[in-house]
Amino acid sequence: MKKVIFCFILCLYMLPFLGFGQKVGLVLSGGGAKGLAHIGVIRALEENNIPIDYITGTSMGAIIGGLYAAGYSPDEMETLFKSEDFKLWFRGIIPPRYVYYFKKLDENPSFIDLDFARNEDKMKLALPTNIIPPGQIDFAFMELFSPANAVAENNFNQLFVPFRCVATDIYLNKPIVFSKGDLGLAVRASMTVPFFFKPIEIDSVLLFDGGLVNNFPYDVMHQDFKPDIMIGSAIDFKDKKPKRDDLKLQIWNMMVRKTNYLIPDSLGITIKSPVDNFAFLDFERFDEIENAGYKSTLAQIEDIKSRISRRSDFDLLNRRREEFRSKSPTMVFNNIQVSGVDASQRYYVIQSIRHKSKTFDLEELRREYFKILADDKIKSLLPTTDYNKNTCFFDLQLKAEQQKPLEVGVGGYFSLSDVNQGYIGLDYRLFNNLPITIQTNIHIGKFYSSFMVGSRFNFTTKQPFSLDLYFIKNRFNYFSGSTELFFEDRRPHYVIRNDDNIQFDVSFPAKTTSKWEAGINFVNQSNEYYQTTKYTQNDEPDQTTFTAGNLHAHFEEKAFNKKQYPTEGKMVKFEAAYIFGTEKEDPGSTSSNNLKFRKEHQYIQLELIYERYFKTSKWLTLGIETDSYFSSKKLFNNYTSSLISANNFSPTVNSTIRYLPYLRANNYVAGGLKAIVPISPSAHIRLEGFYFQPFEELLST
Repeated sequence: MKKVIFCFILCLYMLPFLGFGQKVGLVLSGGGAKGLAHIGVIRALEENNIPIDYITGTSMGAIIGGLYAAGYSPDEMETLFKSEDFKLWFRGIIPPRYVYYFKKLDENPSFIDLDFARNEDKMKLALPTNIIPPGQIDFAFMELFSPANAVAENNFNQLFVPFRCVATDIYLNKPIVFSKGDLGLAVRASMTVPFFFKPIEIDSVLLFDGGLVNNFPYDVMHQDFKPDIMIGSAIDFKDKKPKRDDLKLQIWNMMVRKTNYLIPDSLGITIKSPVDNFAFLDFERFDEIENAGYKSTLAQIEDIKSRISRRSDFDLLNRRREEFRSKSPTMVFNNIQVSGVDASQRYYVIQSIRHKSKTFDLEELRREYFKILADDKIKSLLPTTDYNKNTCFFDLQLKAEQQKPLEVGVGGYFSLSDVNQGYIGLDYRLFNNLPITIQTNIHIGKFYSSFMVGSRFNFTTKQPFSLDLYFIKNRFNYFSGSTELFFEDRRPHYVIRNDDNIQFDVSFPAKTTSKWEAGINFVNQSNEYYQTTKYTQNDEPDQTTFTAGNLHAHFEEKAFNKKQYPTEGKMVKFEAAYIFGTEKEDPGSTSSNNLKFRKEHQYIQLELIYERYFKTSKWLTLGIETDSYFSSKKLFNNYTSSLISANNFSPTVNSTIRYLPYLRANNYVAGGLKAIVPISPSAHIRLEGFYFQPFEELLST
């Protein structure tokens, strides 16, 4: 009898060790795109009924661990990481359909933009802290994690799976472990790779990627959850001794603290996936990376099963997941709070968010959020949420950072031809109750030179609008523009055009990607030319001036993915104008007519431009472009001046810098087709062909 009692007591004592109460913790390391292997690990564990009771992660491990803790299945994570939206998030690209065209300033040829801010009463260069704009990823994490955060009431222990993630206090160079608060913000802090993403500030602490100090947080798992056994999915970064000319590896070794990617055998099991051949940003190779994690787990599954006797039911797991997700409230927003800016700037941001009722849904917020980011006064806008159980709505907090007041842009156009172009522009921003942007720029080149100064005033009334006032001085030298670097036109056209233009416009938003604009401008156009190619340097050119007013209105919709040579999106522009002015001609030494000429002109002109791109397959995109121009304009006094003043069809960069008489007319239709073959996200080959048909061809007599 005593033996029976002893055996019974011994069995009771051994129950936890027999697996009936065995708790399992999953630890996920950082690793960029290599961390996608974690999804394969989770998939294999679920399929083999291995329970996951706790989860900790750093960087990419925090993203995948956070998604799993929020109730996302491996299949849902796969769909997410393969989506086009994800590709845009991690490149910081706002989808063209959300780019608020009304707030965008006119495009310029700058390719380097430098910000300057006042510091100790001096304007000093503000170096960029990130390569990737944060707006997309900030909004995405708010969208992905807010519903689960509402269910858990900001307590990470109450998520579908209790969760921890690690970020780095960059000042004290120590790890910060998140166990509560805003889940999306915590994950965002944990994956903030220096130089790639903008650092996150939480409770006045500046945070970067947790991988800098703890890239494999099994110690956090052990301290916070004390599971019976841990399973670690580790992306082992091989320690490499940096060479003298390997700056990348030198910086990496300076920043990242050495990490032990092996869980002690007494505490658990480590799965190391063979992903060394994949790059840090190889998200396009999802299937290969995930499969590496899946196969590595299956290779160790018998060892895992031998150490973990407890099993989870796959169907029950999915029902629990669905039950947790069903508690998630619909993302409908009510109150908006803005921080990070002063009172007048806060009012401007709040007024910029347009919604028809007291509440607004996620899609409405998405449109308005990206509208604000399109404003040149706003640098970043970090969204977080709190769920209000009393109202059953989300309260929205926006932490705004204003753009630096002065921006200097440098750029130009450079080619193998002799027609190269330099550009420098300055934008000065005043951000208060009436935001103003003061602009000036200079173009310098043999073909084209210009000077512009002006300002834009933005009004956040019930119907938003802006006022633009500009002075522009242009000079087009088609004579020097006809010379190539290697081949020279022996008889170039001598045409020099000078414009002085004062312009006043008022603009209104139509839809997100379109706007209405109307205004008046006064122009003095002076053209110097010869009506023959037989002239000498001692000859005086003919001169025609046209002093005119231009009343105009136009509608424009534009949603391209690139400033130049787009491959996605469309553009529609319709313009109507009434022009009235005086033509004056002063004949030169080669003119057959020595009499001065003067004539009044008034006419209307209509122009419709349409351009669109269609992706037909992974390897081919087709584009179409049309330009229809109609006017009641009469001819000027001679053939050459009529051509110079006629509208110019310029479908290519090269055609804009040439004086091409056969592409000029007062009435025409033109169009073309484009075939585009992508090579990489930043390079492609394109073939374009165009047809130009004037209604009244200008002929020399």
